[in-house]
Amino acid sequence: MNPFVRLPVSNLESLRTGFASGSLKFETTQNALIGSGAPPEIVAELCSFIKTGNHSSATVVAMLDAILDARRYARDVSLTQTLVVTGPATARMENLKMGARFTQVVEHAKRELMLATFALYQGDKILEPIHNAMTRIPELQVTLILNVARKYGDRTQSEDLLEGARQEFSKNWPWPLMPAVWYFPESLHMNAMDRASMHAKFVIADEERCFITSANFTEAAQKKNIEVGVELGHSQEPKALSQYFKQLIAEGKLEQLL
Repeated sequence: MNPFVRLPVSNLESLRTGFASGSLKFETTQNALIGSGAPPEIVAELCSFIKTGNHSSATVVAMLDAILDARRYARDVSLTQTLVVTGPATARMENLKMGARFTQVVEHAKRELMLATFALYQGDKILEPIHNAMTRIPELQVTLILNVARKYGDRTQSEDLLEGARQEFSKNWPWPLMPAVWYFPESLHMNAMDRASMHAKFVIADEERCFITSANFTEAAQKKNIEVGVELGHSQEPKALSQYFKQLIAEGKLEQLL
């Protein structure tokens, strides 16, 4: 069986680039496969498949294009989703860090990015790929949805908490190009019984690809914690999730912070 068919879209796209214009165009080695996005646990099988079949780089590119085209019209949800687990590696799995998957989805965007997080810390490190995308694609529309929290028993006026959130965001986003930043006003109710949080964590690129995760936009969550997420692509879910939050904005259930 062709081992490429078991790989998720993000790995297939990276490998296609490697075979089309990267190091794999000239020589197929296990290190080159890993460097081009192949999961380490499958590189030996991929190498054997390519060498046994005497497949040229051009043949592999055509093969990957065929698989990717098939995924775009797939009805089997197992072909459109990728489980991402980060944490200590085990003997059976070399985990991909959340930050790597986050960056892959951000770099997919050509028209719009929508992101949400409950907690944001050291954003100048976590959010840099978004700024790079905005610099590379000036017309890129970026929507960032944050949680602005009121601690239990805090009687500070909501506008003062919002101003504090604006100042805090300026520390996490030190660049001149700015995304549109929104918050959930229900999180600021004086009455704790009425208060709610914006607890979602996700990134959506062009309503085509989304990464839903337990990881906040913090360095620990992206690089060190045990976190679980799923990437969805070539299905209706990315667009449905994006449209839900766009409708919240349209109905005034999210309000603009910046």
